[in-house]
Amino acid sequence: MIGQKQIAILEWVIFGGLSTCAVAASELIGLKQVWEDGVVYTVVLFAAIVTALRPAWGRKSFWGSLALIFTGHTIVWLVVLQALPSRRFGIPKLLLIPLGAIEGVLIAGFLWKRMKVLRTSGPRS
Repeated sequence: MIGQKQIAILEWVIFGGLSTCAVAASELIGLKQVWEDGVVYTVVLFAAIVTALRPAWGRKSFWGSLALIFTGHTIVWLVVLQALPSRRFGIPKLLLIPLGAIEGVLIAGFLWKRMKVLRTSGPRS
């Protein structure tokens, strides 16, 4: 039980550290607020997905699928962020919360289902 609590604390520390680093790097580079929001949103989203799907970490196909999804996500966000008008405070943060929850559930569900299918259909890849 103590080991599980230590792992959970470590996950939150890593999650918080990645988020903080994303904000700090965005500020250091001098990104406009809308781009900073996109970077932080992406880091938080994928950190949550990777953390939630820890049982699949040992599968090469998980990382390959995640890389493809990340690439698609990044391309879509680049198009969306370029189309958005400049705003002083970037993207409304209350909009990002449900958007991230929905996207996270869809991506995690897809990855989990893919890992489950691969697990039942053949050797570990």
